[in-house]
Amino acid sequence: MKNAWPLAITLAVVFLSDSIFTINADTLKPPNERFVLNARQAMIIVEAAASKAAANSAPSTIVVADPYGYPIAILRMDNAYLESVDTCIRKARTVSLFNGGLSTAELQPLIQPGGEIYGIEFTNGGMTAIPGALPLLVNGTFYAAVSVCGGTSPQDIDAATAGILAVNTTLKL
Repeated sequence: MKNAWPLAITLAVVFLSDSIFTINADTLKPPNERFVLNARQAMIIVEAAASKAAANSAPSTIVVADPYGYPIAILRMDNAYLESVDTCIRKARTVSLFNGGLSTAELQPLIQPGGEIYGIEFTNGGMTAIPGALPLLVNGTFYAAVSVCGGTSPQDIDAATAGILAVNTTLKL
């Protein structure tokens, strides 16, 4: 049984080399044609959201995540609570798990006892339906989740909205 790995790898290479699971480089879109923000655009969002949070006297963490829930940019402002980092990442990931179809504020009433999807926040490694994470949509296509955590819910939503509005002019429609 010790020598099973080389055989398994050989079989995988033989059977998967022509399967539908192989990556065909001819069908991959170049990075500029993918529906994901680039790092510069993510930083524009972070800077605008941080500016709004500072104006609200709400030191915050700001996360911009790709459509798959992975962070593109994260900023923890001076004096923002350490807890806000994990919460903010989870809020952005929650929006991504719903393909940008719901903000965390829209999700919150649905997960309350008696709500349509009560208990779903305990799935997928934990979701967070605390208001303050918004989808960034371009012509109905989900590009990113923008999450802010550190102020009140309305302050977090205002800061996330400011970030989305700031990057809007850099997006090609």
